[in-house]
Amino acid sequence: MMASEPNRSSVFADSFERDDFTADRIRWLISLRWIAMAGVLVATGFAAAGYFPGVAWPVFLAVVAAGSVYNYLLLRRAPGPGTGQRAAVSQALVDLVLLTVVLWAAGGISSPFIGFYVFHLALIGILGGPGATLIATAAAFAGAGFLALTEWLTALKIGTWDPAPPWDTIANVAAFMTTVGAVAYVVLHAVRELRDRERALGRARDQAELEYQVISNTLDELQAGLEVVSADGEIEWRNRLADELAPTPTDEGIWECPVASRRCETTPAGLCPVWRARDEGAEGRCRFSVGERWFEMLSFPLASRGGDEPRIMNLYVDRTEILLAERRLLHAERLASLGRVAQGVAHELNTPLATIRTLAADMREAIKLLEVDDALRSDLAESAALIRDETGRLGQITHSLLTGGTLPRLRLDSAARLSPIVERARALVFAGMKEGGPKLEIDESVDEMLVAADPDRLLQVLVNLLQNAVDANRESGGRLVWLSAERRGSLVHIVVEDEGTGLDRSIQGRLFEPFATTKPPGEGTGLGLYASYMLVQTMGGDLTIENRKPRGACARIKLPAGLAKAPRVHHRALP
Repeated sequence: MMASEPNRSSVFADSFERDDFTADRIRWLISLRWIAMAGVLVATGFAAAGYFPGVAWPVFLAVVAAGSVYNYLLLRRAPGPGTGQRAAVSQALVDLVLLTVVLWAAGGISSPFIGFYVFHLALIGILGGPGATLIATAAAFAGAGFLALTEWLTALKIGTWDPAPPWDTIANVAAFMTTVGAVAYVVLHAVRELRDRERALGRARDQAELEYQVISNTLDELQAGLEVVSADGEIEWRNRLADELAPTPTDEGIWECPVASRRCETTPAGLCPVWRARDEGAEGRCRFSVGERWFEMLSFPLASRGGDEPRIMNLYVDRTEILLAERRLLHAERLASLGRVAQGVAHELNTPLATIRTLAADMREAIKLLEVDDALRSDLAESAALIRDETGRLGQITHSLLTGGTLPRLRLDSAARLSPIVERARALVFAGMKEGGPKLEIDESVDEMLVAADPDRLLQVLVNLLQNAVDANRESGGRLVWLSAERRGSLVHIVVEDEGTGLDRSIQGRLFEPFATTKPPGEGTGLGLYASYMLVQTMGGDLTIENRKPRGACARIKLPAGLAKAPRVHHRALP
């Protein structure tokens, strides 16, 4: 937008002072030299006419010729007259040499035009800056010293200043007026240019403020943070969001890498992206969390002048929605793969399940013929019935997976007794438990409790929760698992507690996500709690898990309370 003004102050480009001695100013200096040559030529005419008899006017002609040729060659120079410090010094030396030669021919130090040194110094000081001014001053002292030396060494003297009246007075007045006029002209030119620069600076400041507002508003709308850090770590600029997300600077105001102050996933791993951008000139990134939001810091090196280390621009971008979308896509892909695997497994399980169910029925008939005591016969018959019922339930599940890919139809019983469901879950989880393993204590509050639920679905949920409790106790050496029930208004709370190590902080917010698990590979799929949560939701309830004091975890199932003799309702499960 303003590429023609490289000196404009901005945090996004290296700031530097514009070189004052530009090509346009050298051309203006060349124009002034033409005027000076014209003035010397006029003085040559007066001296040749005899009004200034002591002046060596042939030297004047030589100066005019030399100055004109130099000006002409300078203008015809192919790349241009040149710019910068060297051009300023060279122009100052040329003018001072020509002036010294003219004064030498006009009588030396006694010439009233000696004040022209002041004009040249003022001109070079305004156009060339401090460096050129110091060199020009030294050259002026050298020239004036040479002129003073000619007063003592007559062999060096080529002209005298001894005009006859009234030409001496006229010359003095002319010297004063031209010197003052020339200095005034240069000062006025400098003042005009200074005002032009002030106006340009004001426009640049307004433009910078406008750009700042546009950038700030755009970043705020995009929920992005932006900051600029110097090569030595000082914070040069940052917007509001970057101030909230970026690390707090040290007491010395030095920026601190997020890797040092918070958990940060860097790319490449282990390297601070900011210092990588500074030292290697390569982009870097760092991903970190603030509360439940995830942000990514992108670091880019900014262009620098010469061999200076670059400044770094850090862009903070909210990646939460992208990460959630990626996670949902990954879960969908996993679930789709799991569905295909489940259908294959269901197909393979159908035949052995049918065989087990048939053998269980035969075993139950055979048990009736055994000559054993009634207690043992009853226990064996109960086990055979349990095998038959569970294989029947598994057969329904595999059939549903093969036909529609969903769970069997929900059979909601508005007056399901909780006690037999709990006993059945205990038999499935704790029946084959080795001596010394975790024990289940069932509170008597379970006995008469009624819930509105699908018994098979609730059984599956309880089996999952009890199995998790057993696994947690095994890891920590816990001995007991507790199961209790309590009615609170229209809800029944079924509570399963253990003596394990409790919930890991890294997974507390993802307990009910598919494939979320802290178990070693091969020991857990991460689907148990997810399936349990979905099953409870389909029954109109809720499932929560939290840490238990002093240790362990507490799983709480909330289901509608059952009503005695309520009619049975049939409807499909939610997909």
